[in-house]
Amino acid sequence: MAAMRRLSHPRFSLYGIALAASCGAATVAVADEVGVHTQLQGVTATATKSVRDPFDIAESIGVVDRDDIETEQPTNLGDLLERLPNVSIGGGPRGVAQQVFIRGVGDERVLFLLDGARQNFSRAHNGRVFVDPDLLKQVEVLRGPASALWGSGAIGGVVALTTVDAADLLTPGETAGARLKLGYHGVNDQWRTGASAYGLVGDSVDLLADISYRDADDTDLGDGTTLDNSAFDSLSGLFKFTWAPTTEHDLSATLQSFEEDAEVPSNPQVAGSADDLVDRETRQRNVSLRYSFKPEGIPSLRPSVLVFRNRIDISENRLRDDRQDDTELRTWGTDVRNTFAWRSGSIANTLVVGVDYFKDEAEASRNGVPRESFPDAEQDVLGVYLHDEILIGDRLTIVPGLRWDSYESESGDNVAEGQDESELSKKLSISYDLSDWLTLHAAYNEAFRAPGISELFVSGTHFSCGPGCANLFVPNPDLKPEKAHNVELALSARQRGLFQSGDEGSARISVFQNDIDDFIDQLVNFTFVPVPGNPGPGGVSFFENVSDARLEGFEVELAYETSEWFANMGYGQTRGENRDTGEALSNIPADELTLGAGLRFGDLVLGWDSRFVDSQDRVPDGGTTTGSYDLHDVYLTWKPQRFGKDKLRVDVGVDNLFDADYRPHLSLINGPGRNVKASVAVRF
Repeated sequence: MAAMRRLSHPRFSLYGIALAASCGAATVAVADEVGVHTQLQGVTATATKSVRDPFDIAESIGVVDRDDIETEQPTNLGDLLERLPNVSIGGGPRGVAQQVFIRGVGDERVLFLLDGARQNFSRAHNGRVFVDPDLLKQVEVLRGPASALWGSGAIGGVVALTTVDAADLLTPGETAGARLKLGYHGVNDQWRTGASAYGLVGDSVDLLADISYRDADDTDLGDGTTLDNSAFDSLSGLFKFTWAPTTEHDLSATLQSFEEDAEVPSNPQVAGSADDLVDRETRQRNVSLRYSFKPEGIPSLRPSVLVFRNRIDISENRLRDDRQDDTELRTWGTDVRNTFAWRSGSIANTLVVGVDYFKDEAEASRNGVPRESFPDAEQDVLGVYLHDEILIGDRLTIVPGLRWDSYESESGDNVAEGQDESELSKKLSISYDLSDWLTLHAAYNEAFRAPGISELFVSGTHFSCGPGCANLFVPNPDLKPEKAHNVELALSARQRGLFQSGDEGSARISVFQNDIDDFIDQLVNFTFVPVPGNPGPGGVSFFENVSDARLEGFEVELAYETSEWFANMGYGQTRGENRDTGEALSNIPADELTLGAGLRFGDLVLGWDSRFVDSQDRVPDGGTTTGSYDLHDVYLTWKPQRFGKDKLRVDVGVDNLFDADYRPHLSLINGPGRNVKASVAVRF
């Protein structure tokens, strides 16, 4: 497809500009040397492990860029993703409870990456990743299976988060700077303060330090009530160091931290009661080290190495009886890859070959002794992969991929036999330029998810049902991995100068079918009659491969922009069926239409966004349905250039302008009411 320069404006996240990570920069250089891509509009280097314009990739990728993030003034990750087609947020308004669903698939079936490092934490009724969104410069969402690149876990898709660095904040000609930011949200009386310092040391070192603090009260809901025990305070930090002694070598280190304190129900996805409140402390630490080598004149030598270690600690003190629960997950891993590039006549290849490894170690205790409901266990996963981008002539691109994974899981308390298995994942995508503005895409992707250590080894009490009555967890070491097979077809169009010089229009229609075999679900067999394995009444709970599922649907994304105004539209629809019973699947989002438009007046941008969400009654027998609703947001951004380029930025917005009362389908709690918000950022 003919390349076209994108205009930049807020809330235009159909295919926003994706900036390459240091590992991706190597691939840019390779591509330029062999003539594979000479004019990328935006590049994605995280979710796809290659540098491509997201618009030209056969798989569906949505990108939220830095300008979108600042305009949104988000409190949590869900605020950034809820407008992307077929991406939905479940779990309610509390940030620690929110979960991301992609095309009806969520929880452990979506892979999260932070600066390329896996975020593997998963616990029932809890969020998966904890980060202040104001530290992010970009969020990529790859919709659909991606195990050929990432191995276990990417059945629903990939959410790749990239943090800011000094180069994102320095203006041309600057060698050092600082930023102060103050923000307020009326829906929960939230104040946010933040400060950054960044700069260059000589010609080879750049540094960034960023800290932000939030303090929020309980959230006002659209029905006029207040969600009790939703207040929180959080402290986030980011430190980055990059050293490039020559143009060939690049070494960077990142330290990211997140701390949040809140008094919430033990299950933060429900409204809760005073009898089940916990004083919860959430602590997350991420450390990563990355090195890349780009020797001049050798396009087939572009190695990069990533080493990371993540740790999440959650401490919960139940207020009514001082019961103390502590949960910890440690993940460390590495990803070593090389990019080979060569050309033979009219055929150009960019081949990525790599090996990665990660290890999860889980520990939990209750009042100082091991907690069986979150067992001490560990899992090791080793993967070898290759991903070849083949450009034939000027119109045809073929991308085959193959990955082999070996995984081993074992319980630290030997409550059940461990697993030692392997899986092979494949992909093939084809893109053909029908013209210089119209491209046809087809893709086939496989994915698998190895059974989680909590699913394999969970034991102990699930819940109490009265004196002498308890429902008990039973481990199941015979679980098989879930497997997905996804077929996707898409048609994308992009053209500049449709009606006037400098304008741009774009469109993409994607259709998919994702078949998931051996779906793992938690089964609760509750009875007041004693059953085998249970010394008293209450029954048992266990995880089982229960069904084969089919998810199918489509997405439509349209956008048009000029230097004076812009407009965009997105629509997502997903249907899910249990292929064994014919019943509808749970967790399928409602159909949703999003509309956005805005005007530019010199230093001002004024915009309006709307979401029209249909009712959802396609649920399993006994499932909860939800009604339709629509939400409208307005925003204004002012960046006066008379104070200097990007020295001052003011954002003002109103979410849920008409104070609608609604409940998202994947939430047990109503949504937030009207939120008047504002932020001011000053750079020095």
